[in-house]
Amino acid sequence: MALSFLPALALALCFGPPQPVQIAGYSGHAMEPFISRDGETLFFNNRNGPSDQTDMFWASRIDDTHFRYRGPVAGANSAELDGVPSLARDGTFAYISPRIANGRAAAIWTGHWAGAAVDSPVLNHALTPGRWPLFNMDAEISADGRRLYIADTRWAAPIPRASDLRLAVRTRDGWRRAREFDFWFASINTSRALEYAPATSSNELELYFTRLTPHFLAPPALEIMVATRADVTSAFGVPARIAAIIGFVEGPSVAPDGALYLHAKIDEMHVLMHAARTC
Repeated sequence: MALSFLPALALALCFGPPQPVQIAGYSGHAMEPFISRDGETLFFNNRNGPSDQTDMFWASRIDDTHFRYRGPVAGANSAELDGVPSLARDGTFAYISPRIANGRAAAIWTGHWAGAAVDSPVLNHALTPGRWPLFNMDAEISADGRRLYIADTRWAAPIPRASDLRLAVRTRDGWRRAREFDFWFASINTSRALEYAPATSSNELELYFTRLTPHFLAPPALEIMVATRADVTSAFGVPARIAAIIGFVEGPSVAPDGALYLHAKIDEMHVLMHAARTC
């Protein structure tokens, strides 16, 4: 499906109510979905609570809302938290697994997806935003494998104090933070809310993300947002909330036909959902 340019306010109305995704052979919590750019493989992690052993898993497609569980993501899971998987068309696999050393928290790993496992994962120390409690909470690799859309986050409990979207680019010497592209996100990042869990369409003209707005003495508001742009050199415009996606919802991922996968918390269980695109 060729996706035509739509302003964010119009695109935000192009999604139907989310429907549950069934993963045959898997029955645990499921979060942070990523659907491969060919639509055939679904990656996700289990719950990422403080007492959980958080790992990544993968499943193969039966149809849009049914997948067959294939197992853990071998080669990438560790005794630490491992999650937020994403995959480029060239096989570059990116994920989050924080390590703290010398007061700095590096979190973004990249390796090569070999069809059933990740080969030679490397921790990218150059991408850390600064000294702890600053760290990268999320990252998604672009379809062509040349850019990482990342969340720079300041840790605090029970929820982070701040989180904004940034860009990293791939060079001959590895990955580097690309602050020259901060203007792309000028209409997206806010001082009051947290912006995280970025997800891009394959042409990078559509950017989806989660926005969490804290409220005093009340639960925070969670929204799935979308911003668009007319070409890949321009900044993203003012984002709009996707009206059909409500509740405890996070972590969008864009399917080849423009539909969204995400996770929701329903009756204390984290489940994957699919929101079909209608225009």
